[in-house]
Amino acid sequence: MIDFHVHMFPDALAARVLGKLAGASGNVPCTDGTRDGTMAYLKSNGVDKAVVLNIATNERQQRNVNDFAISLAADPDIIPFGSVYPLGASFEDELYRLHAAGIKGIKLHPEYQDFEVNDKRVFKVYEICGALGLIISFHAGYDNAYLHRMNCPPRGSREIAESFPNNKFVFAHMGGDGVFEDVYEYLAGTACQFDTGFIGKKGIACKALMSRIIKKHGAEKILFATDTPWMSVRESVDVVDSLDITAAEKDLIFDTNARELLAGVNAR
Repeated sequence: MIDFHVHMFPDALAARVLGKLAGASGNVPCTDGTRDGTMAYLKSNGVDKAVVLNIATNERQQRNVNDFAISLAADPDIIPFGSVYPLGASFEDELYRLHAAGIKGIKLHPEYQDFEVNDKRVFKVYEICGALGLIISFHAGYDNAYLHRMNCPPRGSREIAESFPNNKFVFAHMGGDGVFEDVYEYLAGTACQFDTGFIGKKGIACKALMSRIIKKHGAEKILFATDTPWMSVRESVDVVDSLDITAAEKDLIFDTNARELLAGVNAR
């Protein structure tokens, strides 16, 4: 099983970063945030490989964040994504550096990085990632720490999915945390992919709608994810198992889709 949405941090920073994020969001972490602690937890819960998403919340952090991502690539069970600050001046060099290091994608968080997903100022990032074949994983929908705004709504996501049809876009949280009706209406059926990270009890509560989203979008474009350390593997698996989809579709979601997507990107 591949988990397409995991967060971990350098050992020296993990406790401080988790404390800050937990305080801002009200979420309780299920790991200590370190590489060893996170991988031990995932493996004990049946996860073979983890896509680790790193986020540069400002331009100063960018290189250090990507140095950490590149360092994680030495572990065969970790597929690290880098990040760029899309409104900065140096993202282009970083994208080429990540690609040269064999990194398969980047993570963008429109709330943390203060941009709207369809803001033309960030289109250059999409263009370069498309040319290099890099995956872009977006936080999509609401974020618990930013409930006053939503910078990656399903309508905006649809706009860039249609504007960049050859890009590999993954919209986290089933296409938009907390706005699943809009995901079904506007985003399901496009060429992008969704991950199941952090849908938890919300997914169980509206499993009929989740099942409809998957039927409209296609199970082959859904990636199993937890958003570790913010959602347990067990709860995340239970959400997918509860849905009104076939066993074959669940197999695609839990493993096959991620393997096929990752195998076609920046192979070395």
